[in-house]
Amino acid sequence: MKISAAKFRSNCFKIIDEISKKQTEVIITKRGKAIVKLIAIKSEDQSDPLLGVLAGAGETVGNLTEPFDEEWA
Repeated sequence: MKISAAKFRSNCFKIIDEISKKQTEVIITKRGKAIVKLIAIKSEDQSDPLLGVLAGAGETVGNLTEPFDEEWA
């Protein structure tokens, strides 16, 4: 999202809260030229939603290192 410096100045706390909540970025412009990019910093309690999402969902049955006699179809 791009906004002017004047708009950012008048709504800075609202914009900062939105960026933090949505983990997005804003480019602030002055006279139509990009001058600043504002991005959210990922805090330590925010983890990647894809890493570990299936942790504990599976189950290991038997010893995986031993050979087996069954044929695979």
